[in-house]
Amino acid sequence: MSEGSGEVFIWVLLSLLLVILLVRLSRRPPHYTLRARDVHKGHSWCSTHSIKPIFCSICETLINVSDGSFCNSCGVCADSPQCMRTSDRTLPCKVITTRCTKHKHHWVKGNLPLNVQCHVCEEECGTDPHLSDWWCCWCRWCAHDSCIHSVTEICDFGKLRECIVPPNCIRLKYSRIKQHLYIKEVLKPKISGWSPVIVVGNSKSGSSEADAVLSSFCSVLNPAQVIDLNRCSPEEALEWCHLLPPDVTCRVVVAGGDGTVCWVLTSILKMKFEKDPLVAVLPLGTGNDLSRVLGFGTGQSGDADVVEYLQELNTARPAFLDRWRVHFTPARSLNIGTREVYMYNYLSVGVDALVTLNFHLARQSPFYIFKNRLINKMIYFTFGTKDVLEHECKDLDQRLEVFMDGQRVPLPSLESLVVLNIACWGAGVRPWTLGAGGSEAPEQNFSDGLMEVFCLASSLHIAQLQVGLGEPIRLGQCSSLKLCLKGEAPMQVDGEPWKQTPGTITLSHSKQASVLMREDS
Repeated sequence: MSEGSGEVFIWVLLSLLLVILLVRLSRRPPHYTLRARDVHKGHSWCSTHSIKPIFCSICETLINVSDGSFCNSCGVCADSPQCMRTSDRTLPCKVITTRCTKHKHHWVKGNLPLNVQCHVCEEECGTDPHLSDWWCCWCRWCAHDSCIHSVTEICDFGKLRECIVPPNCIRLKYSRIKQHLYIKEVLKPKISGWSPVIVVGNSKSGSSEADAVLSSFCSVLNPAQVIDLNRCSPEEALEWCHLLPPDVTCRVVVAGGDGTVCWVLTSILKMKFEKDPLVAVLPLGTGNDLSRVLGFGTGQSGDADVVEYLQELNTARPAFLDRWRVHFTPARSLNIGTREVYMYNYLSVGVDALVTLNFHLARQSPFYIFKNRLINKMIYFTFGTKDVLEHECKDLDQRLEVFMDGQRVPLPSLESLVVLNIACWGAGVRPWTLGAGGSEAPEQNFSDGLMEVFCLASSLHIAQLQVGLGEPIRLGQCSSLKLCLKGEAPMQVDGEPWKQTPGTITLSHSKQASVLMREDS
């Protein structure tokens, strides 16, 4: 072998080894780092939104609701930038981590929660019109100025101890490359029934109420347990589930609408946990259909009582939610445009997807200023009534073929086809059981491996279902579904709409998601 041939052989061999290495690395799950805030740099300041009088923790001046700031972790308040800087230097914030083996109370003076009693004398405290009395920002114990010296210094985290990750169980590490602290290890505390709660939400999505809700969770949990998806991906937030000991059940609370919940559920699937976390919902969206089915209500506001919510969460039971893989294959060759998404709530093609698409485009506009949930629903209804006259999805049955469990199903005249995984649709409507045929319809269950398929004749038909004066055109239940779309049509999956080009859409079962369900649901 000549010298030149030998060099070519070596380069080819090195290239093959590099390809093999890249393939193996691509098969490994990506490694994420979970950032942690450095509390030694100061408090986590937010605008005040208190419904009661509050006083500056430095100068003790009464703060106007719209003027002051407060730390969403420890509750310290300030009425000016100067007092904020003084607080950062002199008043310690709620720690994320500590090496102390025994956890002590973190006392904050004044601005106590409403209607609280002194832990020592059991008399009402925090009622004086000035900065007085004390409360612990971990266990929520309160004490008068004259009684605080009688309280033991050891804190047991109060009624929410099962939900909280104690600071002495978290180990941090500083990354010189990324220039930030991240959580390296989480130890198991000696707390009976410990099942920590991780809270995720997007402060910039929907009605923007998530920002206030996340701040409220920071005040009752370890701030490291609360993650804003506007600052990091769900995969980074879910790294908590890798850090926790394997025998611990992790609970993930998603503060947001159906879209945010489905985003997190899909991220859990992609991360391939040995033991999936249990997902609960604190509903902040417009529709909140999954939240209704799981028993977490129709919607919360920014001043939601997170302490009550976490106490009720301790009584919720685990359940399994069917997950469906939705595969899109374009009609043209080369498979350009092939993609997959996952469905947890419902899928539709036609007029109701058109209404969702129009509403979605309106909200994406920089001129859209409405954040109120009721106003959003009214605007959504306006888009629905608009199509009553236009009939943009007329004769959809002539552009669509439906195969349920491999059998082609004849279609009536329709403007929309809907596929259900859960009982609720269209912000609280339960279409499968409506009307005279509802009592005879097959039983619906979100963990039975079956989808429910029905048709809608028009936008007016949707309005009739909304007020309970009609019933859907039921096609039946199936475990697999194929839709052949011959022309462009609006489509949506779990509230995410788009214009679908001609092609084939197949739905197949893809494991189940682990969720939490309220007992009274």
